Amino acid sequence: MSNSDQHAFWNGDAGQTWARGDARMAALLAPISEALLDHANVGAARSVLDVGCGGGSGTFLLAQRLAPDARVLAVDISTLLLDVAQESLQRQEASGPSIRFAEADAAVHDFGGERFDLLFSRFGVMFFSDPTGAFAHMRSAMRSGARLAFCCWQALPQNPWTALPLQAALRVLPPPPKPGPREPGPFAFAEAAYVRAILEDSGWVDVDITPRELELFWPGDHLEDATRQLLNMGPVGRLLIPASDEERDAVYAEAVSVLGEHYRDGGLRLSGATWLVTARSD
Repeated sequence: MSNSDQHAFWNGDAGQTWARGDARMAALLAPISEALLDHANVGAARSVLDVGCGGGSGTFLLAQRLAPDARVLAVDISTLLLDVAQESLQRQEASGPSIRFAEADAAVHDFGGERFDLLFSRFGVMFFSDPTGAFAHMRSAMRSGARLAFCCWQALPQNPWTALPLQAALRVLPPPPKPGPREPGPFAFAEAAYVRAILEDSGWVDVDITPRELELFWPGDHLEDATRQLLNMGPVGRLLIPASDEERDAVYAEAVSVLGEHYRDGGLRLSGATWLVTARSD
């Protein structure tokens, strides 16, 4: 999927679905955000570029770790998700780091004379059509010695929170065209060696890639509710967009049977396997 395709996707039906479900997604991903922030120790940063900020929940967690005089430029290509972020920003207290949300494709955006000492992203850097070029371009907006910290998903089979719903959906729906193993998308950075090569080829040094597996919690008053909410996001949500109501109901029923054993204490509990990636600009 090219960058133009990504722009159309995140500003279309899928973007609307993610915008509506942003609060749930924020809760789901909060433990991963905290793990990345702990791992990267970002507190010394004073000027941060947050790439693929979505609805801003990760940006706000990041800001809590920064000094009051720090500033954050958070960018995304989805105007729908940025609207969510702006609304959340208006509800934030005025004190603390300066946060600015902007519509921009970080792979090609002209940052002018603005320079950053931290490039941060929570699941926002796996969608570039030319990842090496994108990371080289973003590095050009960094100060010497600036740091990089992002998280990305390991391979689909290591992520039951997505693999199990997808398994259920494909019992009902025809399979989509099989993507290439490194095609832009949620699991494009599944191979640690590939991620390392991208960063080193684009000029980053001291690359460290650490595996981290966490339990993800998807709340719901009952199994059916949590299952429907989970399936409407991610790869399954994309498959459901053109599906009929009957097909959607059949997918939900299959998923309930697959996910039932994972529902307890008010929600679905499924493991998610990530890479925590850090590096430095030479």
